[in-house]
Amino acid sequence: MTSLGIRIFLLLLISSSASAQIFVARNFFPAPLDDTTSERGFLPNVVFSAEGMRGFGSALDEQAWNAKYFGLIELYRFSDKATIAGTLSHELTANPHNEISFHMRGAIWNESIAFFRKVKFGTLEFGVIHHCRHEIDNTVPSDESVPDEEYSPTRRLLVMTALYSTFSTPNYLIGERMQYRLYGRLNAYTYRVDGRRPEHFESDQSWENLRASLLIGGRWTAELSKVVNTYARAWVNPIFFDRGDAWKMNYRVETGLGFRGKQGVLEAFAAYEQYFDDASRPYPLPSNVLFVGARIRSHLIF
Repeated sequence: MTSLGIRIFLLLLISSSASAQIFVARNFFPAPLDDTTSERGFLPNVVFSAEGMRGFGSALDEQAWNAKYFGLIELYRFSDKATIAGTLSHELTANPHNEISFHMRGAIWNESIAFFRKVKFGTLEFGVIHHCRHEIDNTVPSDESVPDEEYSPTRRLLVMTALYSTFSTPNYLIGERMQYRLYGRLNAYTYRVDGRRPEHFESDQSWENLRASLLIGGRWTAELSKVVNTYARAWVNPIFFDRGDAWKMNYRVETGLGFRGKQGVLEAFAAYEQYFDDASRPYPLPSNVLFVGARIRSHLIF
């Protein structure tokens, strides 16, 4: 990795990416310019990735089920070093507290448009992203097995818009069969809503005071054969506020097996993720959860 690349990566690290709880693509890092075969023109690539997880040990079991999809559409390829792309992603969370053990609790949508530019030391990305989270099935209590005649629907509405920049390295080899790749993302929030019912602003941190965040991570892969690999990945996500506590932290560590196909990769994994506030309640709810799951991803997402 060149000294200039290291400096840019460290700059991202110490700067003020998306709050992981509402950033659906936190486990999907796009790399459309890894495809060097596309010619200049409109819509050269459409890629898709998705994952499903069963969670154990989360606060109030709110992260018992988690499913995500992430899609990227290259809108126009200028060259093998520059493209503009849009993304659309969705995340659904559910707890096990109803008669089918799948009580949907929250839905998150993200949309973005960005310009990707390959440079000597990696790939830069600049864009704008919109996040929103809405409650689902909140006309009944979060645990339907516990009668509550006085229950009234709650609300946790999060809406965030941010300008962002990212930097990703190419793959660096370690010996003949191992490689690693790093990724950093900086978000500066221009619009923030944290709507709660009932309100709990008087004593708790509000996301309306969110100003910036950073997501920095990497992936390490060891090839076992031409088809099978084992991997580890991790990211950390510090969040910066201008009132209350100055900053919070999310993180994730993951390891698994990957099975490579012609169009993409199937991964089976175990992961541990921490949320400073999983956004499932009208008050901050810290949570730690062990996930087991599976993911399909395009080769243009790492």
